[in-house]
Amino acid sequence: QPPPSAATVGTVALERAAPGVGGLDIAVQVFERGLEAPGGSVFPQLRKAESILLPVKLAVTLADSGHWGAVRVVEAPEVAVPVRVFGRILRADGAALELAITARGADGSLLLERRYSDQATSRDYAAAATEDPFADLYRAVSNDLAQVARRLDATARQDLERLALMDFAARLAPATFAGYVVIGSDGRRELSRFPADGDPMLMRLQRLRRQDELFIDTVDQQYRDLSARVGASYDLWRQYSFELAQYAASYRAEAGERPRAGRRGSFAALQQVYGTFRKVKLQEEDLQEWRAILARIYALESGGVVPR
Repeated sequence: QPPPSAATVGTVALERAAPGVGGLDIAVQVFERGLEAPGGSVFPQLRKAESILLPVKLAVTLADSGHWGAVRVVEAPEVAVPVRVFGRILRADGAALELAITARGADGSLLLERRYSDQATSRDYAAAATEDPFADLYRAVSNDLAQVARRLDATARQDLERLALMDFAARLAPATFAGYVVIGSDGRRELSRFPADGDPMLMRLQRLRRQDELFIDTVDQQYRDLSARVGASYDLWRQYSFELAQYAASYRAEAGERPRAGRRGSFAALQQVYGTFRKVKLQEEDLQEWRAILARIYALESGGVVPR
């Protein structure tokens, strides 16, 4: 279950770390798609693209903040990192974005759990707009994670780094390294021992880890390249979705204030109500058609299967 609802984030300034401040590596997991949204309005192919596009946007913001070391988008859950961010898409369209965000340390500790919501305005889609319509949401998540980073002292940071390394080691040689990590009385994972500095085994592990990170960097770059390729199409879809939502809301409001063509319940009044409903439904059908077109664009640009 997602965490409790939160108010719209509003205008948010990104908190940046002081120059030269190092940080823990952090991974943003490809988001859960949340296909069971109320009303059945989620288009699966579009949500598949969003499950990659949105974490890439968050990762770019986290990197820009300077509070972290390497910031990567990953899909494989077995990638060992000191801190991992999980997201679930609750709503994503041109008018609003709502995400449930969770962050956990390599020790299993819950570092952050919150639902974030942001609303777009016409200014976000103006010709002069230079950033993502929901940039404030990503900045809000980044600022909360920056607070998490500040709460971790040097010992906690070292423990998370070492736990991540031992997770990596245990996958390479389970029989050798499984006993290096134990479950503490509070349910968290703890180091029972760790190789001494200069230990050849530790140096070999660190070398293999760096090689593994090069592969992870390659996968991360592929996600970013995909985001760059389909980003323009996705932005067009969001703007169209926003304008359609604005039109539908405006039309419904005008229809509610418009004098009825006849007495309530009469044939003329029913015709007027039906006419209003039909125009709105036609707009909604146009939106569904556009989603299908966008799904085909995404499949073509990403090298996937074109949906029929």
